[in-house]
Amino acid sequence: MNLPLEDKVALVTGGAVRIGRAIALDLARAGCDVVIHYRHSHEEAMALAEEIQSLGRQSWALYADFSEEDSAENLMRSSWETAGWIDILVNNAAIYARTPATEADASDFSLQWRINALAPMLLVKTFMECIASSTILPEDYCGQVINILDRRIAATDPGALPYWLSKKTLEAYTLGAAKELAPRIAVNAIAPGPVIPPNQPDTAGEWAGSFPLATQCTPEDIGSAVRYLATCRCITGQVLFVDSGQHL
Repeated sequence: MNLPLEDKVALVTGGAVRIGRAIALDLARAGCDVVIHYRHSHEEAMALAEEIQSLGRQSWALYADFSEEDSAENLMRSSWETAGWIDILVNNAAIYARTPATEADASDFSLQWRINALAPMLLVKTFMECIASSTILPEDYCGQVINILDRRIAATDPGALPYWLSKKTLEAYTLGAAKELAPRIAVNAIAPGPVIPPNQPDTAGEWAGSFPLATQCTPEDIGSAVRYLATCRCITGQVLFVDSGQHL
């Protein structure tokens, strides 16, 4: 079978559970070897690596805590050394907390910004350094960075200002980096709405708002969108909303 991402290597941060797991599996089924980053989900990461290996692809599970200094840079270097190289970086790992502006202190802003925005930016910086120092990559090599945002970037999100600002920062970085890192790396983003796992009730009437397409997305929908961006060589600087139109 001719797979669209045959023998590419992907690093998926926060890849052991939920959306990250769906992304890792989708990329593996498309032909990728996958590095799974995890923080708390060690058992889930190891189980997923075994599942991906059962599909005939290589997979590794690597730990990093992005609240710690140098962790993002070290993860990229370890991933590159472990897998041989990286073609696709999916910045999925994030934390979410609803903290009103009147209650948010320096630690609220700092922690969410460090994990949700700074870590992805440092991963990309180190990604570029690994590419520049490599002697095995083909001349036409084009890396792919796909940042996972949130449909909340389309409007303000009262009650979650530190989180919202961290995702808006990553949105701005996506656009700026797409211009600056071309043609060696394409940089895009996906902004999911609320997603539900299989066999769970649809909550289209939940507090976040209604869905114009009258259906709530699943993690697999996000995985499909990541695969599409990873296989397209003519898209950069785009934010793709996968939310059944909720951002409208």
